[in-house]
Amino acid sequence: MKFADQEDEWNDLVPIPQNDGPSPVVSIAYSDEFVHYMDIFRAVVHKGELSLRALELTETLLELNPANYTIWQYRRECLKALKCDLNKELDFMDNFTEENPKNYQIWYHRRATIELLGNGSREMDFTSRVFDIDCKNYHAWAHRQWALQRFELWQGELEFINKLLQEDLRNNSAWNQRWFYIHKNTLEPINDEVLHREVNYTLEAINTLRLNESAWNYLRGLINEHILVKETVLPKLQEWVEGVDSDNPLAVSLLADMREMECTESSLDAAEVLFNRLCEIDKIRKKCWIRRIMEVRLKKEAIKSLL
Repeated sequence: MKFADQEDEWNDLVPIPQNDGPSPVVSIAYSDEFVHYMDIFRAVVHKGELSLRALELTETLLELNPANYTIWQYRRECLKALKCDLNKELDFMDNFTEENPKNYQIWYHRRATIELLGNGSREMDFTSRVFDIDCKNYHAWAHRQWALQRFELWQGELEFINKLLQEDLRNNSAWNQRWFYIHKNTLEPINDEVLHREVNYTLEAINTLRLNESAWNYLRGLINEHILVKETVLPKLQEWVEGVDSDNPLAVSLLADMREMECTESSLDAAEVLFNRLCEIDKIRKKCWIRRIMEVRLKKEAIKSLL
């Protein structure tokens, strides 16, 4: 739809200009083209017209302003009223989203369209293409997680995550997706076998990159959520902290936290020793570790008062 061709297309409607009140203080400097189309759009909405030309008008306006949620909503109304082929709408969205990958309204429209279609099979491939451009696109990850749960598309997801982590072990978004997968996957409920697999995978990842905070955070999450993991990891972590990871704040702080959580007099003594070590090897957070030492001492005093 071209700006110069509108007179004949819309001569049955009286355009409705934007009402900024009698004395606008700071008027937005819209382009003449945008003003022209929006005035027509207001007339279309006022009339309640859900037609092919109205649908085409929304596309023109979205090319001028992809974040206009009112236009997206009216476009959905047109799609439903005209019983349009929603797969073609997704084709349109594929290009539109890749050009505007962090636009809230676009992602919402895509989800709403898929809900109407009742089929999310193409979303795995689509989001993976978005990750090729930006592997940490929050909108794409949230959309993928929604589609996985909504349409039970878990098959092959772990292999996809492994591929991303093989390419970049520091990809915190992929580690987050791994957590989502093992805790939300209804086809493979979490059990001892799954936990052992995850622990082994994470320990191997840490062996590859010892200062990879993403892997350490994933391990910490497993320990906090699952007792079995704590029992499995503790001996290995103790070995690392006494050897190869003696000056690794990620390893030492995790072991310190685990000892503090045991909350016995001897474990709190061990935690205090570890927090003191952290004061030396992680000086930028020294004040934090001093505070943790004070907290541990308070816990020890509380235990002694009960004896």
